[in-house]
This record gives sequence, C-alpha cells and structure tokens, in this order.
Amino acid sequence: MFKAVLIALSNSSLDKATIANAQQLNLEPGTKVILVHVLPYAQDQSEQDVSRPLSVDVELPNHQLEEYLRALGKEFSHAKVVFEVVQGEAEVEIIRLAHIYNVDLIILGTRGLTGVDRILARSISSEVVEQAPCTVMVVKSDE
Repeated sequence: MFKAVLIALSNSSLDKATIANAQQLNLEPGTKVILVHVLPYAQDQSEQDVSRPLSVDVELPNHQLEEYLRALGKEFSHAKVVFEVVQGEAEVEIIRLAHIYNVDLIILGTRGLTGVDRILARSISSEVVEQAPCTVMVVKSDE
C-alpha cells in the first residue's frame, strides 16, 4: 500500500505513540521508512544563509540522535529504514524530505495545542498537514 513513509520524531514521550501508530499500519516488506529528527537552529544561526555551512563551533548531538533513531528503527525489521537528522525549521525540513523521498505518508505527533496557543506557538503538525505532498497522520498525545 505505502511505498515510503516518513516518521517525524522529536525525542519526546510522544515518539512511542507515533511509532506504535506506524506499526499498526502493518507495512509491507520492503517499504521504505524514513525516521526523521529535526534539530532547531541555534538562536544566533537563524538568519544564516542556507547555502553556507554552519560555523565549526556549532556542535550537533547527531551521534546520540542517530543511536536513538536506530533503536526505534528496529521496530520495522521488514522495512528499509533510513535515518535523517537535519537542522532547520521542523515543518520546512519534514516537507523537504517528503519531497526528496517521494513519500506516500507522513506520520508525526502533535502537542495538542488549541486556540490562541496554537496560533502563537506555531503548530508544526498544522503546517505539515497544510503543505504536505501526501497523506498525513497526526498522532495526539495521551497526556
């Protein structure tokens, strides 16, 4: 059914529910599963030209995140799992990777913001739903 599924993770308690919902899809063997974590830009790097590399003093915890993603990837033993740790605005990077991998489905969690909080705090899930080139599954927090 799905040839490629992008799962956006945040290294939070919501990841477990997001992975559980993805597993309920019973993905076919060989389905490409892209596990994504987006690191925000540091405050002083936000206006940096994207065509220029980050300065050398910017340390990214990629190694720990890659290990975390690999552990979650073991839940999809029959799939072709790809790991992406990128830096930028979460909704922009999720949409960019969805295009690159030509995904059929994006799965991501939501913090459950409503009303004014949703407007002021910028809902990543709403932005992804609006801009996605495919179907989006939004997983609500149990909290």
